[in-house]
Amino acid sequence: MSMKYLETVDIHGGGVDLIFPHHENEIAQSEGAGKRPVRYWLHCEHLLVDGKKMSKSLGNFYTLRDLLKKGYDPVAIRFLLMNSHYRNQLNFTFKELDSAKKTVDNLNAFISRTKDLIKKVEEKEKNEELSLLVDETREKFEDSMNDDLNVPLAISYLFDMINVFNKEMDNKTADKESLKKAYDFLVSINEIFDFLEEKKELTEEEKTLIEEREKLRREKRFKEADEVRALLKKKGVLLEDTPYGIRWKKI
Repeated sequence: MSMKYLETVDIHGGGVDLIFPHHENEIAQSEGAGKRPVRYWLHCEHLLVDGKKMSKSLGNFYTLRDLLKKGYDPVAIRFLLMNSHYRNQLNFTFKELDSAKKTVDNLNAFISRTKDLIKKVEEKEKNEELSLLVDETREKFEDSMNDDLNVPLAISYLFDMINVFNKEMDNKTADKESLKKAYDFLVSINEIFDFLEEKKELTEEEKTLIEEREKLRREKRFKEADEVRALLKKKGVLLEDTPYGIRWKKI
C-alpha cells in the first residue's frame, strides 16, 4: 500500500526485531519489482526496565498513561526517552526519570534566567568568546543530529554551553547580545524537542507580596522580609536574589 500511494518512503521506523525477516523481505520483494521501498531505515533497540526486559509477567510493564497517573511530568518522560541513542538499549528506571525531571527544570531555569537578564543587563562591549560559543554549539549540535540522530551528544553540547553562560552571568560578564543569541538558539531547538515551559505569570497578590518584601529589605527589616518570602514559597513562588535583582519562578 505504501508503494502504491507514496512510492519510496523517506524514513521507515521499527524495532530491531523487525529487521529479519520482515524488513529484509520488504526490500527483496520491492527491489525485485524494480522499486526502492525506503531511503532510510531506523531500527530502535528494545527498552529495558530496571535492567530487565519489559513484560507484564514481570510486573514492569508501563504505558505512558500509567506514568502520568503516577504524577510524572510528560516533558520529563519525553526527555528521558530521547536522551538515549535510538540504536542503544535504554534502561528505564524511576530514578532516571526523576533525574530527567531535574534536568528539564534546570533547562527551564536557564532559559528563564537568560530571558530576564536580557531585559536587565546594560549595553556593553560584546563578549566575543560567548558569542562564538553559541555559534560553535549550534554547529556541533547540527552535526550531531545529522550523524544518525545522535541526540545525546547534541544535548551534551547544549549543557556545555549553558555551564559557561551560567558562570559568566554569575560573574556579571555576560553581554546582552550574547544572551539574546543563546536564548534564540535554545528557542529554535525547542521546536524540535519541546522541553521549554511557558513561564506562568504572577497574580496581583503575589506581585504585591514581592514588592512588600523588597521594601522590607530596603528598610533592613530582614526577619519580616524572610516571613514574606516563606509565605510566597507556600503559595508556590520561589524567590532568588541575584546580582541583577530578584528573580522568581513558580514551583
